[in-house]
Amino acid sequence: MNEQVQAVQRMQDYLEEHVEDEVTLEDLAAVSLFSPWHSYRLFRRLTGMTPADYQRRMRLTHSAARLREEGRRVADVAFESGFGSVDGYQRAFRREFGCNPGSYAADPVPIGLFVPYGVKFDELRRAHVPAPANAARNVLVQTIEKPARRVVLKRGVSAHDYFSYGEEVGCQ
Repeated sequence: MNEQVQAVQRMQDYLEEHVEDEVTLEDLAAVSLFSPWHSYRLFRRLTGMTPADYQRRMRLTHSAARLREEGRRVADVAFESGFGSVDGYQRAFRREFGCNPGSYAADPVPIGLFVPYGVKFDELRRAHVPAPANAARNVLVQTIEKPARRVVLKRGVSAHDYFSYGEEVGCQ
């Protein structure tokens, strides 16, 4: 495993350990042993997101688990998760999961949580297993209740095929 992958993995581990703390680029640079700007670029290149986005998504996922399992108040969870205001937390939660945290706490629906995946595992997978030609994609399956439907049957009197029936009943 190369030095850059190890540096980003150390940053990911640090962010996971300090998910509710305020983490700066200088903190990540100290962990990665690169400059702040280079650490930022490496993190973004190997994970596909900025360190701030990564931490925000982890915070939101942890807060969703608290809302679901502990039945906490939205305001308490917002401040404990490191957000500066309840309004900002609610906007971020809605943007990430597509629902309001209050309604999610009252009736938890299935949401796509962020699962941090270490770059070292991705590097190991690429080194040993070739990617399949038709790799599977993540699919969300959701059951939707629809109202019952009724069949309307309109018989033709003198129609003998589809087009003459259409003319008889006034369809185009």
